[in-house]
Amino acid sequence: MSVAQGRWTGVALDHQIQPASSNPVVLNGQALAVWRGEDGPVRVWEDRCPHRGMRLSFGFVRGNTLRCIYHGWAYGADGQCAEIPAHPALAPPKTICANSYPAETRYGIVWTTLGDGASGPPDLGPDEGWEGVRSLFVAASAEAALTALARFDFGAGATTRMLAGDIVEVSFGPELRMLVVVQAMDDERAALHAAAKGARATEERAALAKRLERLRADIEQA
Repeated sequence: MSVAQGRWTGVALDHQIQPASSNPVVLNGQALAVWRGEDGPVRVWEDRCPHRGMRLSFGFVRGNTLRCIYHGWAYGADGQCAEIPAHPALAPPKTICANSYPAETRYGIVWTTLGDGASGPPDLGPDEGWEGVRSLFVAASAEAALTALARFDFGAGATTRMLAGDIVEVSFGPELRMLVVVQAMDDERAALHAAAKGARATEERAALAKRLERLRADIEQA
């Protein structure tokens, strides 16, 4: 399943990206480093150090800079190289810059786009009150995952509807909603990120996670 360059896609749950951590993500074949400094916002960069091409997701975070694990080159929140340890007196040229992508957190999910980010993530209503349920990785294409998700039986009284190209809403009555965002990794792998909202969201979180496990089995057996 191909993801349009300008489409915003969920790539992680916000609570999964811990402060001072860097995490690998693959979106439509593009390797990304999703990381968070000490100031709060999640950032999404190409998973490649401009110096020697080492994966930045292998790196480490100090304050609000991401350092490559290979030679320790440090990149600030804007992607600009801030320090070259082998040449501490050198002011790094402005041309040395990590390739970054737009990133926003909404509905408990981290969103990004491989395009210019002009439109922003989809508007699915009020942002308050959402909490992450879990992320799942499946050995199937995003198209197959969406097809299985649309027909999956989440239990008595649950209704499922498509909200956008890769987003499904599951309603369990007036007190509980769940969003499931499908992320295309490549032609044979996909990730599902689920967040819930409602008066019963916290108490039902474990039960929702079990339903998602059954969904994964259903997708991979299809």
